[in-house]
Amino acid sequence: MARAASRGTPGTAAVPSARIPVLECGRIARDTLATGADGVVCATFRRSCYLEFAGRRTICVGERALGRGPLNVRIDAFEPPGLGEVLGLSADDAAVWQPPIRLARPRRAALEALRAAAHTRIPTDGLGGLVCGVSGPLIEHARPALTALERWQAGGVLSRDVEMLLGLGPGLTPSGDDYLGGVLVALHLFGRTADADALWAWLGPRLPARTSLISAAHLAAAAEGEAHEALHASLDALSEGLTTGWHARLEWLAAVGHCSGWDGLAGAMAVAQRVAV
Repeated sequence: MARAASRGTPGTAAVPSARIPVLECGRIARDTLATGADGVVCATFRRSCYLEFAGRRTICVGERALGRGPLNVRIDAFEPPGLGEVLGLSADDAAVWQPPIRLARPRRAALEALRAAAHTRIPTDGLGGLVCGVSGPLIEHARPALTALERWQAGGVLSRDVEMLLGLGPGLTPSGDDYLGGVLVALHLFGRTADADALWAWLGPRLPARTSLISAAHLAAAAEGEAHEALHASLDALSEGLTTGWHARLEWLAAVGHCSGWDGLAGAMAVAQRVAV
């Protein structure tokens, strides 16, 4: 991976040593890179890093194992850069990934098969226990917000209790944010787009004061119905009524972040169990 020759801030004229060719990227990442601007490393890990661009836009760059997602950029070889380094990427020849949007309601038999497969896999951290109705410290702490969100789904109004989920939990993308992202994606995929738009209109203005730039970017993608491919695979399987293959799907989902995959699934399940047929 070509390394940056300078440090800078989003939108500066600092020029990296070379532009890194992109193999594949998500739609939102493609749109960000289409401006031709360089990004500044704002978080770095062993297998990936986040770049910030002017306008508070962010993307995630990493090796092929990163998987597909709306903000994800996959390159051939990745070496962790330093914070503040400037990276240039070329997506001219990149494949662009976007999840297929298939409006269909989930099937109850598939929901039960998912829960059965999940029982022995749920992490102790985060909100993943909600997938199977298992509680934990963070879940009990979040209970007022979760209850308020359920009331809203049933036709109530959004109350300030829901704000508790924003920024709730440790990690780059906190569990509460991932949960809300799952809710937004599921609302889109299960035919409740108007509700997704209403929830995002309420959440969006509250993000700057309550969560990180990176997590807010993932929530903005979820507001358009897009998330990591592992979550989409599970939601598609629910809509197709599949009752087999859940162990493999959940292993894939578990590899997304520390517990982000599970947290997103928990949020999606809150919608799925309400609209299932």
